[in-house]
Amino acid sequence: MARHNFETPDDVTEPPLTPNTGGVRVGADLVGRRPRKASDWKSFSSYLPEDLQRRFRSECMLAGIEVRQGLDEAVRAWLETRQAGKSAG
Repeated sequence: MARHNFETPDDVTEPPLTPNTGGVRVGADLVGRRPRKASDWKSFSSYLPEDLQRRFRSECMLAGIEVRQGLDEAVRAWLETRQAGKSAG
């Protein structure tokens, strides 16, 4: 006996799931950066809402990067945004 019995209408013209053709941006600007030595990294610990942490880890995994690389990009983008806001004001 089948474990799941799903019924699909016969008039469905598209598959129920379509691939993400837009790509994932997380880690995109890490490609041109020089690789960091293990001694360049420092431990960083904080708390995030569980759903945000889960989404962040998932996006890093989909992008094929380590969580620390995604965090590196996120912190740099945040700092750049803050600096740009200070320059404009």
